[in-house]
Amino acid sequence: MANIVKLSKVTPNRSDWSVRVRVEKMWWTLTLESGEGLSFLFVDDEGTRMHAFVDNFYHGKKFKGLLQEGQWKMITGFKVLIVEKEIRMTKERKEIALTIETQVDDAEPFHGFIPLDLIPFQDVQNGMVHGGTSYTRDFLGVIDSVQDLGVIEDDSIPRNRHNNDPKTTTMINFVLQDNDGYHLRCRVKGPLANWFKRYWLIYGESGTIICLLTNWRVVGRDGAIQVDDAGDISTFEYDPDGRDRLEYDEMSDQ
Repeated sequence: MANIVKLSKVTPNRSDWSVRVRVEKMWWTLTLESGEGLSFLFVDDEGTRMHAFVDNFYHGKKFKGLLQEGQWKMITGFKVLIVEKEIRMTKERKEIALTIETQVDDAEPFHGFIPLDLIPFQDVQNGMVHGGTSYTRDFLGVIDSVQDLGVIEDDSIPRNRHNNDPKTTTMINFVLQDNDGYHLRCRVKGPLANWFKRYWLIYGESGTIICLLTNWRVVGRDGAIQVDDAGDISTFEYDPDGRDRLEYDEMSDQ
């Protein structure tokens, strides 16, 4: 019989867990070490986030069809692995491996409030989120300025030792400002930078634009960049509605 729990309660000692989650993000991966893969970001009704991946690439199409972004699902019969690396995707030091035995069913949507992990800008500038550099966090502010750097060299891009082609990507630097006047120097790269530029070209300079960054990483407080996107797990939203706008207004009143 399945043991239905919250994401924070799953452990590696059994494989019959069942969790009700919303599929926040889905993305294909490609690395030198493990080749092609399929990853997901799950969140439950407590706001706990957890990275999940398909343990066998050949099962990827199955789960791609079963798990659509924005949907609530009941997932049963998966493996739980401990994340040994300090630099990880989520606060939880665990991740889910979806296997051929994993069952996916539709679940009743949760319509209540799911909290964000919003970080005050002042805490970043004061060095009070050192632990946050290990995993991704959320940021909400007004876009103060945008600088398109075009195509640049990026040493973080993997490349096999026989390939001498340049490791290039698009990059945009931008500054967010909160209601207290504190600023965050941010950077976005690759495909997400292309989308950011498209949104900016359409909506930029047309008035005050609130921007929500979800699952971005603090990289320091004194350098040229303080917050960086964390790859495919990161998202942004211009002028968020509902709970996101409410949280911004509440932070502004503090």
